[in-house]
This record gives sequence, structure tokens and C-alpha cells, in this order.
Amino acid sequence: MHLTPQFQRHEEATTIELFYDLFFVANLTTFTSLHKINEPSALRSYSGFFCLLWFTWCQVSLFDVRFVADSILERIAKACQFGVMIGLAVVGPKFDPANQYYSTFQTLAIILGFSRLVLSLQYLVVLFHVRNFKKSKTPMFLLSLLYLVSSIVYFCTYFGFKADASSKSYVYIAWYMIAVIETSLNIVITSCWKVVSFKGTHLVQRMTLLTLIILGEGIIVICKSITSIVKNEKASAAWSVAAIGAVLSAVMIVYFLYMLYFDWYNHQHFGSVRSQIWAILHFPLHLTLVLMVEGASQFIVWRKLIEVLDRLERFFVHAIETWRDDLSTTFSDLQNSLNDTVTAIFYDFPPTYTQTWIDVDGYLALLGDMEVSVEETAVAVDDLFLTVQNSLFDTYGIKTPKGEADAYSVSDPSTTTNKAEDVFQLVFVYFFLCSGLTLLLMNTLRFLSKRDRSLTDTLRMIFNAVVALVLCLIAAVVNTNAGHNFMRSSAVLPTVAVALAVVLFVSHVHRFWGKHARKG
Repeated sequence: MHLTPQFQRHEEATTIELFYDLFFVANLTTFTSLHKINEPSALRSYSGFFCLLWFTWCQVSLFDVRFVADSILERIAKACQFGVMIGLAVVGPKFDPANQYYSTFQTLAIILGFSRLVLSLQYLVVLFHVRNFKKSKTPMFLLSLLYLVSSIVYFCTYFGFKADASSKSYVYIAWYMIAVIETSLNIVITSCWKVVSFKGTHLVQRMTLLTLIILGEGIIVICKSITSIVKNEKASAAWSVAAIGAVLSAVMIVYFLYMLYFDWYNHQHFGSVRSQIWAILHFPLHLTLVLMVEGASQFIVWRKLIEVLDRLERFFVHAIETWRDDLSTTFSDLQNSLNDTVTAIFYDFPPTYTQTWIDVDGYLALLGDMEVSVEETAVAVDDLFLTVQNSLFDTYGIKTPKGEADAYSVSDPSTTTNKAEDVFQLVFVYFFLCSGLTLLLMNTLRFLSKRDRSLTDTLRMIFNAVVALVLCLIAAVVNTNAGHNFMRSSAVLPTVAVALAVVLFVSHVHRFWGKHARKG
């Protein structure tokens, strides 16, 4: 009896693997476009779905890089995995742990269980083919058993979601735990039996390709933000210096991330255990990378929106001061002046909802009512301004979180404005946190892949870590006056772009000085 089989190894990803990646990015792009991160629960929901999506992709990839083959059974199995991705796309729009649709979570439990069952059968097929190899049967059996047990647990979580539940279920947390555990056990098994190890596989390349795909998805998100600016204003007025700077900074952020990642990528083999840890660390990297680019795209919109809001404020202040300084004017004159102001704004930015017109007409009517007190007039002016401002939020796609009560009532203008401000602060916090964490994780990957480190390499890595921590700490100023002024300035995106540029410069400056010294 032979001891170990010789599996076919691929130096590069096969076409079927690349085709599977397209399902991943399509899922991610669709989910990102449907789920606006406008409150902490939405951020947790987004991260949770990304976790399920990424680890589902990862489990399939861990099999493919070692045992992928072109056969009828493998094509059927791959079709099933494509179906799993389609299933995730179906449940994605309703995935919200904070506001659960029990049928969505039951369906998701079945989808996840089915995906692991298919993997278990795939490992079982490989076990059948290597049954004559003594040292291969045990690890293949364990891998098949691992995913069979995982599948059963996923299926069992189906019963944790009930239609008549008085409170939301936390059974979904088990999905995240199972995903991490099954990946960890897979790595443990591959470390104990060399026959199923990742040595000689293209596991590292699979992770780099997915990173490239996620960066590409980031460009798509940024382009959508640019489109939202162009479609909402005339081209001649849409592109101010600050708006152009925001777009360029966002694009350069993605470009700098691309250069840093692939410049720090070690093309040489750096050990099986290291490469496995390096690969799994791509989960937090990809999550922070997605959120970072999403935050950058949001700041493009916010930068332009702040300019429009400043313009609105100037119009209102001018109308009120002109009316106040002319003693011969009446409240009817103020009404006409503000009506002209609102009409001018709505000409460029038509309201999304009919209710906005109704509210505006009501506030303008109050301004012209001679029986209304001065205090009531002041309140009407404030509410009019806030209503127009909230309309601009809707125009630029800023979605504020809405509770069940909001669905059946007209919210107070100041409440909507405060919610929009909370969204702005949330974007600021997760953008800078994820910017720092992305750089820190990239630096960690570089540390793992670079075995022979000089003192200069170590110092550069320390410098990179310091820059990453500084970016994270910027998020802490969100509730200060300085932080508020910084948020509203045009320096947010350039700050991160410059930080990444400095890190890139420090990473390559030794090459320039080395060439310069040799020439000298």
C-alpha cells in the first residue's frame, strides 16, 4: 500500500476559481449598495454578513487550492456553491440581526448548512480516490467529518428562529463562531498531516487576488459616489476645488493601498504555518479595507453636501439680514424672500418626497400669518431651514436610521438633522479606525512574510505601526470642537492619503538612497 498520493498543484488560480470570485464580489457589491451604514447596529450587521460571506468563500477556496480538479462531480459541486452564493444574495437585503425577519435567518441557516454539506461530500470524494494511500485516509476523513458536523450545527440553528418569538434570537452568533472554529480546525489538520498541507499550493495567490478584487469593488463604490454628485448638480457647479480634492484623495487612497499591499507582498515561500496565518489574517484586513473604502466614498458625498449646506445657510442669512435691516419691510416680505430662496435651492435640488413640499408650504404660510407671534415666526424659520436641509440629505442619499414609530409619523425636522449628524460622526469614526487598522494589518502581513529582517526593516515597521495608531486615534476626537471642525473641513480624505503616501515613501526611500550612493 502506498503511503501518500501526489495531488496536482496549480501555480495560479484556475478559471473556475476566478469565476467563483465573481460571485463573491457581486454579492459584496449588492449588499453594500443596499445596506447603508447609518447607525452602530447597521455597522454590526454589515460586518456580520461580510463574515459569513468571506468564510463561506474561504472554506471553498481552502478545498480548491489543494484538490480542485475538472470532473463532472466537481462541476456539480461548484454549481452547488454558486447556488449558495445566489442564496446569500437572496437573504442579504433582509439580513439585520437588530430587526430580524425569522424566515430570512431560517433560510440563511439552511444555506450555510448546505454549503458545508457540499464541502463534506467533496472531501469524501477525495477520500474515496485516495483510499489506497495509508497516510491520506485519516486527514481526509477528519476534514469530511469536520464539515459534516459543521453542516449539522448550521442546520440545527434553523430552529432557533421562531415566528412567534417575543424577542430577537441570538442564535446567529453561533454562525460566526462556527466559521472561525471550522477554519481553525482545518488549519490544525493541515498542520498535522503534510499530505493535506498548503505547501506548493496557490493559497497565498488566492488571498492576493481577492484583495485586488475588493480594491476594485472599492473603486466601484467611489465611482457611484461621484455619480451621485454629478447627477444632483450642474457640471459647472458640481466640481469645486474641495470636491475635486476629495475625489482625487479617495482614488489615491485606494491606489496607495494597492501599492503598499503588493509592494510588501513576499513572492517567495515563507513557511507553511506563516502562510496559513498570513492567509487567515486577510479576513480582518478585507473587512477593514471594505469599510475604509466605503467611508472614503461617503466622505466624497459629505464633502459636496457640506458645500451645498453652506450655500443654503448663506442664502437664508442673506434673506433674513436684508429683511431685518430694512425697517419698512413686513413679515410678508420675509415670507416672499425665503420663498424665493427655497425655490432657488429646490430648482437645483428637487425634493425627493412630496411631504417636503407640504412642510415647506406650511412653514411659509406661518411666516405670512399676521396673527403669529415673533417667537412662532422664529421657530417657523428654523423649521423651514431644517426641512430644506433634510431634503438635501435625501437628495444626496444620506439615509438616517428610522425606528418603527418613524414609519407612521412625520418626524420633527431637528430630529432628522440630529440623526444625520450622528451618521456623519459614525462614518468619521469607522473610517479612521479602519484606515489605521488596515495599515496595521498590512504591516503585520509584511512582518509575517518577511523572514530576514534588517534593523532598517524593523524600524520601518515600527514607523508604520505608529502611523496606523495615529490614524486610529483621530477617531477619538469626534465629539470635540476641533473634531467637529475637522469633520466639516476638506482635509479628512487628504489626511489619510498623505499618511499612506508618507508610509509608501518611507518604505521605498532606501532604494533611492541606495542607488544614489552607488552612483556617487
